[in-house]
Amino acid sequence: MSRSRFKPETQMYWIRVALGALIGALHAFFWRPPLSIITSFSTVVSIYLLTYYFFRKIYEGKLEDEKASWKEGVGSFFLAWLFSWFLLYNTLFPSA
Repeated sequence: MSRSRFKPETQMYWIRVALGALIGALHAFFWRPPLSIITSFSTVVSIYLLTYYFFRKIYEGKLEDEKASWKEGVGSFFLAWLFSWFLLYNTLFPSA
């Protein structure tokens, strides 16, 4: 079995950043003003919780800090989502 050169914490961080940016891009393409921002935020929180359970299962016993699967990349995940959503939405659909 090959060993990754990156620590599990680093992998979790960058996967969450990429996933946050991808979800932000999807929200930019498919979100329209009648939809609630609360709906979008709760969708993102749900996806973050899914990544938590996924990483907790995958890296069970391999993390230096047991809370790392919860807190690693949380801020970057939400900032990547918010930044990519706002940037792409305002670029694609500028107000008149």
